Amino acid sequence: MIKLTKDEKVAIIFLIAILLIGTVILYSKKTSPTVHQFFELTDAGISKSQKININKASQTELRKLKNIGPVTAERIISYREDNGVFRRKEDIKDVKGIGDKTYEKIKEQITIQ
Repeated sequence: MIKLTKDEKVAIIFLIAILLIGTVILYSKKTSPTVHQFFELTDAGISKSQKININKASQTELRKLKNIGPVTAERIISYREDNGVFRRKEDIKDVKGIGDKTYEKIKEQITIQ
C-alpha cells in the first residue's frame, strides 16, 4: 500500500471532485433542453413543433392559443362544423372575434394540417 501525505490526499480528493462535477455537467447537457429550445416556447406554452391544428383541435386545445377564450374556441368549432375545414390559416379571421391583431399573435402557433 502506498503512503500518501495529507497534501497528496487533498489533491486526489480535489481531482475526483472535479471529475464528478464534469460528469454531472456533461450528463445535464445531454438531458436538458438547450437555451434555444427553452426560448422556443411561447407564452401559451406551445412549442413550435407542437402547433395546434385548427381543423381538429378541441375547445381545450384551442384555448391554449393566446387571446382565445372559451367563447372564441367554441366559435372556431362552430365555424368548422358549418363551413368545413379551414383551407388556409388566415381563414380563421373569418371567425367572429378573431381579427388581424389576434391572428398575428396566434399564426405561429396554428396549423391546418
